[in-house]
Amino acid sequence: MSGPTGTPGAGKAAATALPVASAGENLRLTLAYLLPNYLKGAFRTRPRLAALVTRLDANRRGMAAMRRMRRRHGRGPVVVRGSAGPTLLVLDAEDVEQVLAGPVEVYAVDTWEKVSGFATVQPESLIASHGRQRTARRAFNDAVLDAGCPVHRLADHFLRVVGEEADALLPTPAAGLDPAAVREGFERAGRRCFLGEAAADDVEFSRLLGELLAEANWMGARRWRAAAARRTRRRLAQRQARYLGEADPRSLAGLFATAPKGPETVPEAQVTHWFMALTVVHSAAVQALALLATHPHHREQALTEIAAADRAHGPRTVDGFRAMPYVRACVQDAARLWPPVSSLMRRTTAETRWRGAVAPGGVNVLVPAGFHARDGERIAHAHRFAPETWLDGTAEGDWALSPFSRGEAQCSGMELGLQLATGFIAELLRGGEPTVTGVRLSPERPLPHTFDTTRLRIGIRPARPVEDT
Repeated sequence: MSGPTGTPGAGKAAATALPVASAGENLRLTLAYLLPNYLKGAFRTRPRLAALVTRLDANRRGMAAMRRMRRRHGRGPVVVRGSAGPTLLVLDAEDVEQVLAGPVEVYAVDTWEKVSGFATVQPESLIASHGRQRTARRAFNDAVLDAGCPVHRLADHFLRVVGEEADALLPTPAAGLDPAAVREGFERAGRRCFLGEAAADDVEFSRLLGELLAEANWMGARRWRAAAARRTRRRLAQRQARYLGEADPRSLAGLFATAPKGPETVPEAQVTHWFMALTVVHSAAVQALALLATHPHHREQALTEIAAADRAHGPRTVDGFRAMPYVRACVQDAARLWPPVSSLMRRTTAETRWRGAVAPGGVNVLVPAGFHARDGERIAHAHRFAPETWLDGTAEGDWALSPFSRGEAQCSGMELGLQLATGFIAELLRGGEPTVTGVRLSPERPLPHTFDTTRLRIGIRPARPVEDT
């Protein structure tokens, strides 16, 4: 690991060339990893294609292709053909830390994929920004989302909201909760927490956003749809403006007034990304529930922790959430096993050094998050459910395990998302024992590399009341 070279051209005389993937390796990587991840949807899941990718076990094949490349070329990175030109494929955990811990001025986040996709949804979003714009927008996002704070300042209200929405799903769990019902419950909780109670029933807002995200999957390729996408974005902005204009003080919108703002911030443009991130929270929560349903030991530990927290502090409370670190760790490890963003993309703005090799500025960098999280050659628990590793420091100390990214580009709302997911899971587990169909998970065998949440049905078997003797 070395990092930016500093002065352009420094050290060129002693530099060695980075390994370059062969035509066959590029083809295998494209067919087994890049294409399947594009097909299933980078911004919004395409259910049928996601199901196909799961059946083909594409992630396993993609990871096998990357392992072969690492064995052939060494620690790398390896230069491959990416969607936007030459790309450095990061196959070594030490190099992952170099990228994620490096300055965003050098390892910039506004890659072609993000800029072209967010041009449809919201071109002035933080994730598609660089330089002064990014600095201003990051400060605003960090302030509103309480980035770096274990508990959001509005967590007391937010935990009640997510608890109420989860509880509303409990009366009809006999045949298993429909995936759409769970998603809609999360969306309603998000509207209440982000925009306020007035937005609770605005399903049209979520529908319009879903339409934009589905179009963003094409990353601008369907140019004939550009005008229709702009109209949809205007309609979404008009609905959003209603709630921002008379902001609910118990919502994120109510925190806009005191957050740092400047001419380049565009506060209203940051909201859509929060709702997009909510889909990540939803996926991690249902995956964690599925793991708890199929792993009895972990489930009992979670149930015991929730019961103790409720006795000491009451349900849906901040102190109760603080007393549930194991449930929170279950969400984190679900996200580690099936990273919500399979590839962390960057672009370099200056020369970068990789041990003895120097790469020019202006190239893309791809960190395959799923590959590193499931690297059985390096991680003993790669293919099993191991929430305890998020409690003993093992996972936190490993930069290659980055389901929500790390460093300067870490998700500003990571802590808030974990609070919402933990509260949702705790509420459902208070209702009884979870069951799942649509996925095969077991503590007795390695967990699958792909998890299609659109086919998952979660059931809740009501807890039996204790009989008096």
